[in-house]
Amino acid sequence: MRVVDSTLYLGAVALPATPRAARNAFVREVRSMSIATRIWYGLLVVGLGIGAVTALIALPPGWEVMGTSPSFEWGLLIIGYVFFAILTSGLCLASSLGTVFGIERFMPFEKRHAILALLSLTTAFGIIALELSYPIRMVFGAVLVISPSSPMWWMGVFYGAYLVVLVVEVWTLFTPHPTIHKYACTAAAGIGVCAPTTLGAVFGVLAAKPFWNGVFTPVQMVASAFVGGTALLGIVFWAVNRLRLADWERSKGALGSVRILLAGGLVVAAALLARQVVTGLTSDVADLRPSTEVLVTGPLSPAFWGVRVGLGILIPLGILAVPRLRTPSATALAAILSLVGILVDRTLFVAAGELVPRTTMAGAVGYPYAEYVPSPVELGILVGAMAFMAMAYSLCERYLPMGEGDVHAFWPWPWIKKHDDHEQEDADTHGAEAGSEVAGAPELAAATAAAGLAARAAPEVSVAAEAEAVAQVAGVPD
Repeated sequence: MRVVDSTLYLGAVALPATPRAARNAFVREVRSMSIATRIWYGLLVVGLGIGAVTALIALPPGWEVMGTSPSFEWGLLIIGYVFFAILTSGLCLASSLGTVFGIERFMPFEKRHAILALLSLTTAFGIIALELSYPIRMVFGAVLVISPSSPMWWMGVFYGAYLVVLVVEVWTLFTPHPTIHKYACTAAAGIGVCAPTTLGAVFGVLAAKPFWNGVFTPVQMVASAFVGGTALLGIVFWAVNRLRLADWERSKGALGSVRILLAGGLVVAAALLARQVVTGLTSDVADLRPSTEVLVTGPLSPAFWGVRVGLGILIPLGILAVPRLRTPSATALAAILSLVGILVDRTLFVAAGELVPRTTMAGAVGYPYAEYVPSPVELGILVGAMAFMAMAYSLCERYLPMGEGDVHAFWPWPWIKKHDDHEQEDADTHGAEAGSEVAGAPELAAATAAAGLAARAAPEVSVAAEAEAVAQVAGVPD
């Protein structure tokens, strides 16, 4: 680290070291942007301002600024936390097919998925901190009050570990630490399943809310996470292709992978949603059927059938199934609709579990349904959260080397080793054929193939020794 002419050098990164130099650098940077880029950043700054103001209003204890009530205790901020938290897991699950299992077509997901996952989890933590009012108590509670029987305690443990693992993964993406990166990717994939499972269990163990209660709630949470994370990757890679950002040539291949994953995820999510509705309408559990009827025929039915089922499942599946619509723009549209469907799905899930009151709390309760309208503070915090994630990722795209590397570190699974062996055999065969065509002698082809096999069997043999052996057999002077 050194300072030269009002510039601070941190390795290869140059930063202005004085307020005046920072102002001049900022002005130059803004002038170098296009009009569309300036508008984009301007809108995000407005969103951040709204989020900052509403967050400050929500911080003081005792201020009744939320729209929740004793009969409807979990509102928009819980929905926002769940949405961003499961996005993190979905991003890691989709990327693990390339980073952990070595499937080549999913490898372009690696760098952008890790940054998006870290930003998404950070956003989720910010939202839940404002909802809890005293978030530091949760941190001390998870460390000092160990409760293995509590799903909420396990949720805090897994998501806390998730944050650490994602920080390490992002760090190793930009530094030469392949072994640490391999372990970080594998750990992220494992926690990517455990974290949303425990988050779903927080809802699933609540016997007082029959619509949430059950073993399928964690499964639905994982399925929603996978669809949401894959959809977000589809939107991002469409923007990369459209704006010709770093490594945009590989974005079309990435979008083809998104289509496969998104279609499979939507089918699974649709099956789980159908099971939930059928079970709710035919169950004799108290209050489960009324909660399901609220969703399919009650006040939530327009959003359920129109947005969740129609826009969020059927239309995206139709787009992905038509061969003529296998284009970047159509894939992006399907991804956007799927992501909106997941947000609405989590909103309806939380709302349907609370709209049907079970007891008269605080002396009064709405009839026949509990009442809840998000307050301006809740809406402002959610807008600020989305603006924060979009702004942070936009800055990463602009100032970080986002191109994917050609070398990926993953575990040597048996099918990867077999695939590599086939590639090496093909290379040896092609080398033998090329040698035969150049020299016109079968001996040279055999020598080339034999030298290649010898190099594989004994890696310590140098390239120079291999070339010398081939030259002696072919009669070529040194």
